[in-house]
Amino acid sequence: MSPNWRIAQPYCLALGPQNNSPEPIWYIGCKVLEGTDKIFYSQIHFDINYPDLSRWTKTIPNGPRACHVVFGPGLSFFACAQGYGSIWAGVPGDLTDKVQKAYDTPTQVSLGVNNAWFVMWADGYYAWKFYGNYSGLDQILTTAEPRTVSFLAISPYNKEHYFVAFKDRTVKYNFIGAAEWMPQMQEVFSEWQAEIMARQGYQQPWGQQPMNPQQWNAYPPTPNTLGQPSPGLIPVSPQSPYANPLTPPYSPYNQYAPPPGQGYPGLYGPPPSMQRSSSTEVR
Repeated sequence: MSPNWRIAQPYCLALGPQNNSPEPIWYIGCKVLEGTDKIFYSQIHFDINYPDLSRWTKTIPNGPRACHVVFGPGLSFFACAQGYGSIWAGVPGDLTDKVQKAYDTPTQVSLGVNNAWFVMWADGYYAWKFYGNYSGLDQILTTAEPRTVSFLAISPYNKEHYFVAFKDRTVKYNFIGAAEWMPQMQEVFSEWQAEIMARQGYQQPWGQQPMNPQQWNAYPPTPNTLGQPSPGLIPVSPQSPYANPLTPPYSPYNQYAPPPGQGYPGLYGPPPSMQRSSSTEVR
């Protein structure tokens, strides 16, 4: 395989269900060996099953790095890019309500079984609602210190499978992957632990093992028009293509499309600034 097609560093990897396709759908934003950033995905079937998502990812400048994509049960999905908003379809209404009322665009979303979801923002705040699923993870998040999660994924196929990584490089998970994965995973977890202990100058006590560890702009602005906000200023957000951000959205491809949750993407400009709660979701 040529360097143009070999992945050197993945930025986003999303695995979708097998719906009307010969194999499960997949999406990868990555850097290839030749040094350029590219987006790879299932040929033909990604465009057919997720046409709005496919079009949206192509409109985002620096899309391979900027876009965070996640698939959920059925044909549901959520994608976001800092400075360019979000697009989604078939996701729970309480998740979209949380996103629309938030101050800025999420950095990460995870979709699980029975309408379970998790969302996190750039400032480290996160919220979730599992509806009785992922009981072990629910307890972990409830007792965790605020803003300590760096990555989280819940399975859209099993109500108890999850993976969560914290900013101190500790990880917790509940799943059994392929046998050939586990040694590689354990090696990475051990490297994380060694790195954080070396950084803190911490010596492992003798005899102990290390822990194993819709807000969418139809016409995204050019890269030079958006940047990181200055300290103390309101973050730059894309302007809503709608006069009233509270008006139910309609797809630019079908002006009579139903609202989110009925199979079509929700397209939203940035909502008004509102206070956001931290860490936990009232359940």
